[in-house]
Amino acid sequence: MVGIRDLARAFPEVRFYAISQDSPEQSREFAAKVAKDGRGPLGFPLLSDARGAVIDRYGLRNPEQKRVPHPTVIVLDQRGRIHWLKIENDYRERPSNEEVAAALDAFE
Repeated sequence: MVGIRDLARAFPEVRFYAISQDSPEQSREFAAKVAKDGRGPLGFPLLSDARGAVIDRYGLRNPEQKRVPHPTVIVLDQRGRIHWLKIENDYRERPSNEEVAAALDAFE
């Protein structure tokens, strides 16, 4: 998730959001911890989906790791239409910043 910070800086015209099943308090603590790493704040909101409603709506719940959704990046337009979607099946993997940047460049 910290890698998204670089994308947010590279694409200031894009709104970035991160959604996790962490509580709002856990998200605030994580953001505060990251802000102390010498590279500045995240620069985008961390949204809480503690009950997993959004995760379930998009079908991103990992059946093998019930608490851990599949890492996913979704590029939406202003109407909420999906223009690019990348889902990783391994919870330890994340879509790369290069992949996301290419998708954003193609979208613009």
